[in-house]
Amino acid sequence: MTASDNSPRPLIIIGASHAGLSCAEALRKGGFDGAISIIERDSGTPLQRPPLSKTYLDADEGAGEESFYLRRSEWFAQFDITSHQGCEVTKISRADKKVHLDDGRTLFYDKLVIASGAVARTLPLAGGTATGVHVLRTATDARRLRAVLGTVTDAVVIGGGYIGLEAAASLRKAGKSVHVVEFAPRLLARVASPLLSDYCAALHRSAGVTVSTGAACDEILTDDTGTVRGVRLTNGIDLECQLVLAGIGVIPDAGLAAAAGLAVDNGIIVSHTYRTDDDAIWAIGDVARAPSRYELRIESIHHAQTSSQIAAADIMGGELPSNEVLWFWSDQYDVKFQMAGMLPAVPEGTLQHVSRAGRREQSLSVWSWQDGVLVTVEAANDGQAYMIGKKCLEAGISPDPADIANPDFGLKALIT
Repeated sequence: MTASDNSPRPLIIIGASHAGLSCAEALRKGGFDGAISIIERDSGTPLQRPPLSKTYLDADEGAGEESFYLRRSEWFAQFDITSHQGCEVTKISRADKKVHLDDGRTLFYDKLVIASGAVARTLPLAGGTATGVHVLRTATDARRLRAVLGTVTDAVVIGGGYIGLEAAASLRKAGKSVHVVEFAPRLLARVASPLLSDYCAALHRSAGVTVSTGAACDEILTDDTGTVRGVRLTNGIDLECQLVLAGIGVIPDAGLAAAAGLAVDNGIIVSHTYRTDDDAIWAIGDVARAPSRYELRIESIHHAQTSSQIAAADIMGGELPSNEVLWFWSDQYDVKFQMAGMLPAVPEGTLQHVSRAGRREQSLSVWSWQDGVLVTVEAANDGQAYMIGKKCLEAGISPDPADIANPDFGLKALIT
């Protein structure tokens, strides 16, 4: 329904993302009794994003998606939320507080939350849009990828970040020959310590994946039909494949905000409460950048959840949730990676890293300090180290690196 100038104006959320849905639920649980509408460009029940590069790809094509639902259809009725699916916001008119949809409708708002997320980067190469080149960000991307796996024997994953490595693990588990090509000198160079990078590289190689670091792609090779047949590296080596997955990062979907005159710089700039420079508009999740909170823009489910809770509290005029250290996770093969804190963007060699074997076989944790202050703990199949490290970070405890390196030192002593 299109509101008139005299009708009650609802709170509108752009994006049925984890952040958007969490914000709506937090508002209702916090006592917000106004109308809430969520606008989502994709059709169908929203799916959880983390499994799309993991268990979703492992499932047979056509398998039911119920276990991957982010929220079931009855959730919208339970929390009295109006869902506008399969339509896209084309313009935000801040002066008269309305959004324009691609189907011609105009919806008025009292408050607006932008939870549009991010879009996958596409390959800036010749052949980068050929048939057989995939990205993996949305449910549509995952469905398209899963649908062709039966015709693929060889795959090249371009990008050695978490999405690329998770997809590589899933493809390998599906019996595909997989080659990971990473431009940086190591895997996960932007987000992980060198010690964890080495662990990941060894993990994938032990599973039969070929890992090439310090390697760049020159072009995507295609046959006469425009379908992928290989990848040519800049050193002249050709990698034969029928599928290319580009895992080269994302771009915040901030075009609407920029066109509306909101401050945008690698994301929508927001305050510590996730309010933009327009008092009626908030931005949360992957699309938001809060310099007063974090040095970088954060892409994680935890940040989506946290930012949605903070924005909802600010909208309601309530007390903000207490700060919690950032945490991340990844599943590759039978290894669960759990990370607390965030490595600062400083030159390698500036930080001190210490690894410690866990209680399980092939498990470890990596603890990192900057100027003697603990900044992050990364764990592979070591839940105890992760939880204790997270508590240390939240309490401002910086263990002695010599203690962490000592296998006889009990980690529980740090928090007792």
